[in-house]
Amino acid sequence: MARLHDSPAHPTLGGAPPGHGHILESVFASMGEGVLVVDEHHQLVLINPMAEHILGMGAVGVPVSRWPEHFGIYLADQVTPHPADSLPIARALRGESVVRAEFFLRNAQRPAGAWLLVNSRPVHDEAGRLRGAVSLFTDVTEHKRMDAAMRAGWEKYRSLYNNTPVMMHSIDRQGRLISVSDCWLNKMGYAREEVLGRDSVEFLTPESRRYAREVVLPAYFKTGGCWDVPYQLVKKGGQRMDVLLSAIAERDASGTVVRSLAVLIDVTERKRVEDALLESERRLRAILDNAPTVCFLLDTRERFIFVNREWERLFHRTRQQVAGRTVFDVFPREIAEALHHTNEGVLRSRAAVEVEERVAHDDGMHIHLTQKFPLFDATGEAYALCGIATDITERKRMERSQRFLAEAGRELVTSLDYETTLQRVAELAVPGLADLCVVFVRTDGGESLRPVAVADSSPARVAAVREFLQRHPPVLEGEGGPARVLATGRSEASGHSRGLLDSAALAEERWAVVRTLQGRPSLGVPLQTRGRTLGVLFLVSPSPGQAYAQAELALTEELGRRAANAIDNAQLYCSAQESIRARDEFLSIASHELKTPLTSMKLRVQQLESALTAARPLPTEKVSRMLEVFGSQLQRLSELVEHLLDVTRINEQRLDLHLESMDLVAVARSVASHLAEQFEKTGCEFALVAPEPVWGRWDRLRMEQVMFNLLTNAMKYGAGRAIRMEVVCHDREAGRKARLVVQDEGMGIAPEAQGRIFERFERAASRNYGGLGLGLFITRQIVQAHGGCISVKSAPGQGARFVVELPPGPPEHG
Repeated sequence: MARLHDSPAHPTLGGAPPGHGHILESVFASMGEGVLVVDEHHQLVLINPMAEHILGMGAVGVPVSRWPEHFGIYLADQVTPHPADSLPIARALRGESVVRAEFFLRNAQRPAGAWLLVNSRPVHDEAGRLRGAVSLFTDVTEHKRMDAAMRAGWEKYRSLYNNTPVMMHSIDRQGRLISVSDCWLNKMGYAREEVLGRDSVEFLTPESRRYAREVVLPAYFKTGGCWDVPYQLVKKGGQRMDVLLSAIAERDASGTVVRSLAVLIDVTERKRVEDALLESERRLRAILDNAPTVCFLLDTRERFIFVNREWERLFHRTRQQVAGRTVFDVFPREIAEALHHTNEGVLRSRAAVEVEERVAHDDGMHIHLTQKFPLFDATGEAYALCGIATDITERKRMERSQRFLAEAGRELVTSLDYETTLQRVAELAVPGLADLCVVFVRTDGGESLRPVAVADSSPARVAAVREFLQRHPPVLEGEGGPARVLATGRSEASGHSRGLLDSAALAEERWAVVRTLQGRPSLGVPLQTRGRTLGVLFLVSPSPGQAYAQAELALTEELGRRAANAIDNAQLYCSAQESIRARDEFLSIASHELKTPLTSMKLRVQQLESALTAARPLPTEKVSRMLEVFGSQLQRLSELVEHLLDVTRINEQRLDLHLESMDLVAVARSVASHLAEQFEKTGCEFALVAPEPVWGRWDRLRMEQVMFNLLTNAMKYGAGRAIRMEVVCHDREAGRKARLVVQDEGMGIAPEAQGRIFERFERAASRNYGGLGLGLFITRQIVQAHGGCISVKSAPGQGARFVVELPPGPPEHG
C-alpha cells in the first residue's frame, strides 16, 4: 500500500480531498509508475510502493537537496552525481513542468544501475499558490535495452512484427503509416493497402487527433519515445476503441528520427469498467447526498472520511472541515464519549449494531436511531465504519406523549370527584412537564380563581404554594396568566410566570420558598368542553429561561381537553343524579296531586251511588254542592294536565305564540276578576295598580297564564296576606318595556332557593303546599319566548317580589 508519512499533508495536495485518502492510496498502490510527492518545504509527504521498488529505498525525512546522494542519482555518463537543483522534482518546486527527463540510478540496493524516465509538475492550491510537486517515473532500463535489441534485430523480427497478436504500427517522420501488424488490421477492420501511406492520426477521434498533434507527437519526435498514451481509435465501421499507445523511435547516425514502432494495447473493456466504477461512485454519492437521513464514514481510527449533505445541514460543518477529524473534535465530550464507545464496539466486534444516540441540534438535544456497520476490503480487513442515522426525536416525543395521555386518561376515569381526579392529573404533569402544576376553577362568587389541584416537584414547597394560592388567588381582572386564559379561552405561553403569584404578597418572609418560582417560563391552557371554559391548567417550567415548545403546548392542551371532559362528565353525572331525584320527587308529588281531586270526586260518586241505591232523593242544594266539587276538582285536574302538556311543548320547542295587539292592563283586570273568588277564599287582599294602558303585541292566553301562575303562587305562599300586582310602562336605556310586578307578604324565599325555583319540578317550600313545581318554570319559558325576562327579590319572612319585563313585541325568529 502507498504510505502517507507522519508529516501532515496539505488538503489540496494531489487534487483530492483527504476524505478520499483510502481510495487514493489504493490507486497509488496499484500504479505501475513510481510516485513521489513533496511539499513546498521540500519534504517528502508520499511515496508509493512502486517508487520504493524502483529506487530501492524510501526517503523519510530526507530533503530534496540530499536526494542525489541518498538515492544515487547520476547524469547520463553514469559517473557524475546529478545536481540537486536540476532534478525534475526540484525544477517542479520552482513552478516548472518537466517531461521525459532521464537519469541514471545506482545504489547499494540496485548495484547494476537503472535508467529512469521522469515527469514532474508543480502542485497548486485553489488560490494558485505553489503547495508542492509530484513526480511520476518509470524504470526504462529494459526499454533502452529493448530499443537497442530492436534496432539490431529489426529485419530478423520483421515477420514476428507482422504476425504478433498485439496491435503494432510504424510511422515515418511525417507521421505516415509505413507498416501495421495483422492484429492492428483485424481489430480496425481494414486491409493493409487501405491504411499504408495514410497519416496515423486519421484513425483517431477528433479529440485524440488534436491531442496527438499538439502534445504527443512534438514531444515524441524530440525524445524518441512515449508510453501509455491514451487514445481513442475509430474502426472502419465507426466504432470507437480505447487504447494505450507506447512508441519508440529509430534514429539514423545523426540522431534524427527516421521511423518509429508503436504498440497499442486495447483497453476498451478496462476503460468501460473504470467509467462504470466512476459512474457508480457518482451515483452512490448523489444518493447519499440527497438522502433525508444522516450518512457518514469513519476510518479505523474514527476519523471522518465522508459526510453527506444532511449531516452538513444539521451540524453546520462541511465535509472538508471535518475530514480527518475525530468525533471528539466535532462533538462535545459527553456526546463524543458515547459515540466513541459504540464505534469502538463495532470495529472490535466486526458486527453491525442499531443504537439510539443523543446529539445536539440547533433546537436542543435530539435522538438518532443509528445503524453502524464495518466495511471490509478484499482481504477481509475492516477499513472503515459506515453510519446511517434517522432522527426519531419526534417519534420518541409522541410515544412519551401517548404514554402520558394514556396514564392521564386512566386517572381521569377513576373517580367522579373531579377535584381528586384533577389532583392526580396535576401530579402526572410534575416533573415531566412542569416544576409546578396548578388547576384553577372560578369561585362561586365569580370574582376570583380557586386552586383545586396543586402539584410541585418539591415536596417541601407544595404546602406553601397551596396555602399562598388559597390566600392570594389570581384575580379575574389580571392582565395575564390564569385570569387571561380564563377570560379569552385561549392558551398562553410566557417567558415568566406572570399573573400567577401576587408579587406584593410574596414580599412577606414566610413566602420565601414560593418566591423561587418567580420568573420561570409558564404555560396556561383553558379547560374547555362543549363551548364552556371550566377552568385553567397552569404550568411553571422546570427549566428557567427555556420557554415551552410548541409540542409541549399541544400536549398540555390535549391534557386540558381531557381534564375538562372529565369535569364535565362528573358534573353531568351529578346533574343526572339530581334529575333522577327530582323526577322521583315529581312522580311522588304528581301522584299525590292527581290523586287528591280524584279521591274527592270518587267520594262524591259513592255518595250519589248510595243515594240512588236507597232510592232517597237528594236535596237540590246538596247536589249543587256536589257538582261544584266535581267542577272544582276537574278544573284542578285540567290545570295539572295543561302544565304537563306545556312542559312537553317546551321540551319539543313547540311553544307557539299567537300574537295580537293588546292592552296588558285589560288582560290583568280580566285575570284579577276570574281570581276574585279565590282571593276571597284565601283571605288575601288584592290590589291592582295600573295607572294607564300598556300596549304591545303579545299572546293573550299566555299572558293570562303568566299572571295566573304568579298570582296563584302568591296566594299559595302568601299566608292570607295582601297581594299587589302592578302593570306599568317602564322606560329603560335599552328601550320602552312593559313591566308586570306581583308582590306578596308571605313566607318569602331563601337566597339559595331563588335560583332554582324557575327550574322544572322545583319549589321554594315543602310539598305540603301542593302543586307540581312547574308554574314558575312555565312562566319563565313564556316570558323568554316573548323576549322578556323574569326575576325575584325575596328574603325569608319578608314576602316575595316577582318582576316581569316585556318588550313591545317578541324578537323576530328566522
